[in-house]
Amino acid sequence: MKIIDILREEEYCISFEFFPPKDEELYNEFTKNFDFFNRLSPNFISITYGAGGSTKDKTYNLVKFAKERYKFPVMPHLTSLTHTPDEIKQILDSYVDIGIENILALRGDVPKWMKDFDVNSVYFKNALKLIEFIKSNYGDTFCIGVSAYPEGYPEYRNLDKEVDYLKDKFSAGGDFAITQMFFDNSYFYNFVDICYKKGIKNEIIPGILPITNFRQVLSFATNVGTEIPKSISERFEKVIDSPEDSEKLGVEIAVSQIVDLIDNGFKKIHIFTLNRKGITEAITLAIKSKIMLS
Repeated sequence: MKIIDILREEEYCISFEFFPPKDEELYNEFTKNFDFFNRLSPNFISITYGAGGSTKDKTYNLVKFAKERYKFPVMPHLTSLTHTPDEIKQILDSYVDIGIENILALRGDVPKWMKDFDVNSVYFKNALKLIEFIKSNYGDTFCIGVSAYPEGYPEYRNLDKEVDYLKDKFSAGGDFAITQMFFDNSYFYNFVDICYKKGIKNEIIPGILPITNFRQVLSFATNVGTEIPKSISERFEKVIDSPEDSEKLGVEIAVSQIVDLIDNGFKKIHIFTLNRKGITEAITLAIKSKIMLS
């Protein structure tokens, strides 16, 4: 089933993002216990793709595993920056062969080990080129998800430019968007408001990252230009040396953020699970409790 049809038909939607563990033992352990996540009944899941295709085989294997065993739609991430058109076609053909109908089309980052990589010399300079390639070669075979940055893309930090580019991706064939993580909902509301004013009508799903390791998330947020409000930082400073308390606080903050989104009419939520069972379950059950009370 195509995700765009789910978004149109369902009032509420909870979806999960997973990453394929690179370590073989961890990968096997993750798939062995995947029934846990299935019991939480996500509307769909997405599976990440490492920079430079570093998890190419693991991504495909995990996609195939989930597709064969579970009823929810599976959406592979596909980052195209370091791939040739022939390589991208091989990847997409492999997904067609196993019945995948959804793709998250991304440019991706330059891998750290490719120090002399020249972005301007490659075919897929941006996600727009990938979307155009998919539509040109596969028509409506795939429902195409795209990314959005409520605080502006980190390379230029310009909201108008980001919204215009998002509009271009939708015009080229993108069906819906999932945002980069954010921790202050006002950025998301402002971003969506600009999108509406510029004529964008496609679904924009907020992507929520639970903070379970504050130092790690702070480093990542700094790299991608995401602000962590002082009010949140101050709360984590009090529990930063307690993993258990940090996790509880992270879940509490994520749930509060999601409840506010739902109260403001945004009833589709994408959770960056970090492959963590406990936090994913706690957040999902809290969301469903909120839905039941609405």
